[in-house]
Amino acid sequence: MTLRLKLMAGLVALCALGLATASAASALALRSYLNDRVDQQLTRRELLGGMPLASLVAGAGALRPGRLERAAGPTDYVVEVRRADGRMLRVTGSASAASPTTWLLDAAASAGQGRAGTSSLSSPFTVTAGGDRYRAVQRTLPEGSRVLVALPLRPITETVRRLVRVEAAVGAAVLVIMAVLAWFWLSRGLRPLRQMIGTASAIAAGDLDRRAPAGQARSETGQLAAALNAMLGQIQTAFADRIASQEQERRFAADAAHELRTPLTSIRGYADLLRSGMAPPADADTALRRIQEEAVRMGTLVDDLLYLAHLDELAHPSEPDPSESGPSGRSAPRRTASSPPRTELDLAAVVRDAVADLRAAAPDRPVHADLPTTCPVLGDADALRQLVGNLLTNARVHTPPDTPVEIRLRSIPPAATDTATPAGLGAVLDVVDRGPGMAAEVAEHVFDRFYRAPDSRASGRGGSGLGLSIVAATARAHGGLVEVTSIVGTGTAFRVLLPGPGAAFGS
Repeated sequence: MTLRLKLMAGLVALCALGLATASAASALALRSYLNDRVDQQLTRRELLGGMPLASLVAGAGALRPGRLERAAGPTDYVVEVRRADGRMLRVTGSASAASPTTWLLDAAASAGQGRAGTSSLSSPFTVTAGGDRYRAVQRTLPEGSRVLVALPLRPITETVRRLVRVEAAVGAAVLVIMAVLAWFWLSRGLRPLRQMIGTASAIAAGDLDRRAPAGQARSETGQLAAALNAMLGQIQTAFADRIASQEQERRFAADAAHELRTPLTSIRGYADLLRSGMAPPADADTALRRIQEEAVRMGTLVDDLLYLAHLDELAHPSEPDPSESGPSGRSAPRRTASSPPRTELDLAAVVRDAVADLRAAAPDRPVHADLPTTCPVLGDADALRQLVGNLLTNARVHTPPDTPVEIRLRSIPPAATDTATPAGLGAVLDVVDRGPGMAAEVAEHVFDRFYRAPDSRASGRGGSGLGLSIVAATARAHGGLVEVTSIVGTGTAFRVLLPGPGAAFGS
């Protein structure tokens, strides 16, 4: 059975139970009321056409049939009299349908009903004679005669039966109408569920953009539709993220293979040249130097890849990475994603050292540093040194030698109320250069792995394309973020936001 049929059957069954209960109660109440009316007729002071019972049976002519018939008159009373000598007489009112087939006095005596003295009537009792039921009272007179007055219960039974038949017919009509109305009402009420079924079927067929129609917010179907749409949105987002992640992994693997192919090709070429003896003795040292340079370049690239993979583990914890160092021996922070080092350090000292390195590498470049005395943050000192170093190296490599570079570091107290600063941050680092800037489509991809702008590739200043990727991954691993703003002809500004000492590492 469908849910609609079950609900309709339940409603009809409940309605039928209610109607049956009401019908039974009304029938019982009517029967009780009519029985009480009969008892009142039997126990009132005057019986049989308004003549007192005492005067009816008084005197020598009390048991004459004509006298009793005139007393019974046009009623449905049944009067039976048994004298002390055993003679019996029955008079039935003209309104009565038929006389009993047996004597009611005998039936009452055999059943032990209606015992009464000579001073009062007995309590009303029910006696059965010839299959008919009567309500009766009786009295024993002083001279020994016994008088029984009864009323048939057949009219009451027929009245109650007629009421039950009417109620049954009306109840059946009500149930039919209720079933029809319930069918249409349930069809309308369950329409949102059928729409949700259609939505689920469409999503199962691949249409992830389908959503269940929103209903009334206070109804159960409306709340279900809202919850279902929220769940579908999360599922679609998860699918999109998974597809994007798989695409990124494929692109990452292809880019890594492409970047490693160049140094490997150079190493293989120089090695084949030396092995075959085709290189002149004067060029042997050059070939060996080039092999060493390409090996160092490839080792640096591998170290950067391993470090990025490690930062991904910090951002999305999984199993610890067994790798501890790159093949080239280049130092890089190595730690397990499950237990990263969390120490409070002075970011101002880290930036100050990186600025000194920049001035040593480019002594003719104008460098301005605006640094506080201290700037406490919670994180990994080696990772933050590499982050700051990559930013300053990027500014040095991708701008002309005389381009000014400005470094600003600002410490944010825990109680700061600056609405422009996200809550929970403890430090803001800005690295601004006045170089040629980048186009919007280039700035959009500067943090992508292996991405290099076309002009940097042409000028030979491209590097591996992993420096800024490491900056972004390191900031994320510390629970912060990095932003870039660039205008062609004006310059480029990088901003790194890091949590303060009270924040959780990697959150």
